[in-house]
Amino acid sequence: MSNTVQKNSHIRWHYQLFLADGHLVEASEDAEGDVLQLGQGQIHPNLEKALIGLPEGEKIRLIILADQAFGFPDPEAIQSVPRTQFPTEQALSEGQIISFSLPSGQEIPGKILALTADSVSVDFNHPLAGHNLTFELEIMEIA
Repeated sequence: MSNTVQKNSHIRWHYQLFLADGHLVEASEDAEGDVLQLGQGQIHPNLEKALIGLPEGEKIRLIILADQAFGFPDPEAIQSVPRTQFPTEQALSEGQIISFSLPSGQEIPGKILALTADSVSVDFNHPLAGHNLTFELEIMEIA
């Protein structure tokens, strides 16, 4: 019986993540394959579940619908932040993604949607919210 991915497996894999229109979002960088430890929150939980049971050497294409990936954009995640909350020397532009610190110390990305003299409209939705995703992957080694 072949070696299969388990919920705490350490794997070496190649992957490519595409939007539904074929736009490449992310891909493994190492020619020998990237290393992933399942069960550590390194990838989306639904993708991790889809890997469970795949055999070593498997090449597969997975389609993950938006509601099972990063959900749909939440209008309440778009917030107006006072311009005074940004350092005066920080250049800001529409479309720019910057990191914000939560009181807990956690860092989250926000995309600037609009700028006025007094405020900055920031979208805190995940950048892939609302998108169906296609994952092409190969399980190269399971440890």
